[in-house]
Amino acid sequence: MRSGISIVFGAALLVLLGSCGIDEWQPARSQFVGQLTSLSTATQGSQVASATAQSRELILTSTMIFKDLAEIGLGHLTSALTSTPTVSVACSDSGSYSYSGTYTAPSTYSLSVTFNGCRYRGFQYVGAYQLTGTPANFTVSLGGGSTFNIFNFDPAYTVLLAYLKANVSYTMTSAGTLPLTTYAINASGSITTFDYFLLNTFGMTMSSLRSSVVETASSNLDLSTTIITNGMFTENWASSGGSSRAQITFADFTVNKTQVNAALAPATSYTTNTRSVDGRVHFSFMPSTFGYSGLFDIVTPTPIQYSNATPLLTTQGTLSTNGSATTRYNAGSDVDIVVTNLTTSVTTTLNFSNEYNLMKVTDFAAMEQDKPPLLGLISASSVTGSTMAVTLTWYGGETSDLDTHMEFYTTTTPTSGSTATWHLFYATGKACSDPVGLSFTEAIDINGDGTCDAGLDFDDTQGYGPEHITVLLLQTGYYKIYIHRYSMDLDPFATFYSSVHVGDNIFGPYSFTFTSATVAYYRIADVRVNADGTVDVLAPDLALSP
Repeated sequence: MRSGISIVFGAALLVLLGSCGIDEWQPARSQFVGQLTSLSTATQGSQVASATAQSRELILTSTMIFKDLAEIGLGHLTSALTSTPTVSVACSDSGSYSYSGTYTAPSTYSLSVTFNGCRYRGFQYVGAYQLTGTPANFTVSLGGGSTFNIFNFDPAYTVLLAYLKANVSYTMTSAGTLPLTTYAINASGSITTFDYFLLNTFGMTMSSLRSSVVETASSNLDLSTTIITNGMFTENWASSGGSSRAQITFADFTVNKTQVNAALAPATSYTTNTRSVDGRVHFSFMPSTFGYSGLFDIVTPTPIQYSNATPLLTTQGTLSTNGSATTRYNAGSDVDIVVTNLTTSVTTTLNFSNEYNLMKVTDFAAMEQDKPPLLGLISASSVTGSTMAVTLTWYGGETSDLDTHMEFYTTTTPTSGSTATWHLFYATGKACSDPVGLSFTEAIDINGDGTCDAGLDFDDTQGYGPEHITVLLLQTGYYKIYIHRYSMDLDPFATFYSSVHVGDNIFGPYSFTFTSATVAYYRIADVRVNADGTVDVLAPDLALSP
């Protein structure tokens, strides 16, 4: 049993990692020969360090997704598959998956796995994949004729971070028996993701992106995972100035993570355990609206070490960029960027209170797990932010239908007799054009310029969600947010989780369990945008209906 999902290996896999060929492919050092871009200021150094940190998160998260999905299928590769009908299996954190397939002696399998809101290690999977080959050497195809959906949550499934649509094929060679396994992964394909913090759509392309995964256990039951990545990754996204692009070539880029007492609690999120980063990464970074463009070579004279804390805290580490910039991770979790101009010999320094703030400097979609903590249900003091987003997800069955509603009043002090200026929900309609990077099904044009300023991205009518409302233009006034029990259908209950994002501030989780006998509406929060631009997240004013 691994994290509540049945994964059974009948016999130890036969192929050793050394025979997989992963060590045979190494980018030639000449691949990195070129005119490295000169770094003159700490601002430029911070932009490159930000891209480096996000690349680490991208590799760690995507590799572990590929590994986890493959292991679910591997657990069912037995000769009994020839007579096994479609079987439904409960996932560790709710939802399920079903599988069916065939076995051809002596060892070849063809397996189809369909995920029905399957939640596992902070991700929710919806869609099907195909696994073909032998347990030691196989191919997994996500997407193909239909979309494979991946919803990226925080570990408690209370905050939706990103929605990914994958069309990726990857090969894997494997050895060992869970949890001590080794894998060589070679992935090619595309992933489209909507980042609910950046409020933009990003296109990720993997071109023979190769990662090795080696897991070892210590005497005190800690499970260590080492990921070494080579190959190319490209990401494109829309921006107000046109389009931006990051192209990254990895060369022995290494991430180590340790899960404490993993044998006792294998589902423990890596964000609550230690990890370190070592190796080299090579960038040809080409953004058009932010960041520092050029060719960069980054090495780690001292590996970055993280402590066992949430959010992640650093204890040590050094990055060297193009021989002239130093990123220094301090014991207090703050980060120094030091750049010496090789022409003028002038040294400049910037300090960031933590790595999360550094990553925001050149922010592209990286599937990072270290997000700001929830601030609770209401704001003790005003926060700032120019955008707002509300997420909704629920569990309890596969047929229930819950909806998010948002109403806006131009006054900051509405009363029971006040009339809302607009009401955004599943039946609002749409008479405006989508903004850059967003796709709305229902939307409102607030300022009358023809572009939607607030909208609902999609309406999930068959359980789980998520649903999401985005407001890109926060007006002075009062916002009322509530959840409607539209239909329970065949479900005995539906427990929802919702959160409110104002800029980089996250409020919640708001939660309630609906049954057919409970109230039809549940108010989660009211939001007041003041004339000075500050924002208050308030307990609902129950004098306002519903």
